[in-house]
Amino acid sequence: MRFNNVVKITGLAAAGLLALTACGGATAGPTTAGPESSSSSSASNSPSASASPLASTSSEGAGTSSGSYKVAAWALPISEAGDKLGSLKGDSFSVDIYQVATDVASKDSMFVDKETKENLLKKGDPVVYLNYVVTNTSSADIPLSHSLITPSAKYTDWKYMGGMPSDSSSDGYKKHGLSSSGTKLKEEAPFVLKPGESFNIAENFAYTAGKETEIEATMTPAAADGKLDHDKKEKAETTVTLK
Repeated sequence: MRFNNVVKITGLAAAGLLALTACGGATAGPTTAGPESSSSSSASNSPSASASPLASTSSEGAGTSSGSYKVAAWALPISEAGDKLGSLKGDSFSVDIYQVATDVASKDSMFVDKETKENLLKKGDPVVYLNYVVTNTSSADIPLSHSLITPSAKYTDWKYMGGMPSDSSSDGYKKHGLSSSGTKLKEEAPFVLKPGESFNIAENFAYTAGKETEIEATMTPAAADGKLDHDKKEKAETTVTLK
């Protein structure tokens, strides 16, 4: 098997290059993306969407209503803006997936193909914002650490290992009424997600219209001592098609 390499350029040292390897070939098996994402080819135009304000202006108090969802006391208001692409379901949770907006990258990403020297997400390349609404579908509280339940996306033909680069600027999230953290400021773990309660969290990556995208989510609850309870870990995944 031939390996392609990706170099991650850190902001601290111009000479410091971290090589990431990737499986060669046209198509890779579906895997999850890291928190930052991008496509290997940005073959679309660069549409820019208008901001999508959050569906509710407040989420104070347990069980605050936000559109179709009941917001956890520690969570930010939930946005239902955009097109619903689908859902995934675990044993104890579900995730509704919304394509909220398209925009352009505010700067070059940190990932460069070592062989071609091409940046995998250049300034001005189109990016898409997905918002994930996570709901506790069980009859028991789910105590979560700061890692929450964080879905991530990766194109099904993404050939590099290690996830897809994204636009790391927070400005795009603010512009489109989204959050990459999911929680209010000053809230502390454990974040207890009660039965029927929800929170939302978003990500962006390079946009190619009509692209098949695998979404995977992992839920590892916090134990009484605050550590992750890996014995109760749940994973769920689905494949959606970008608009």
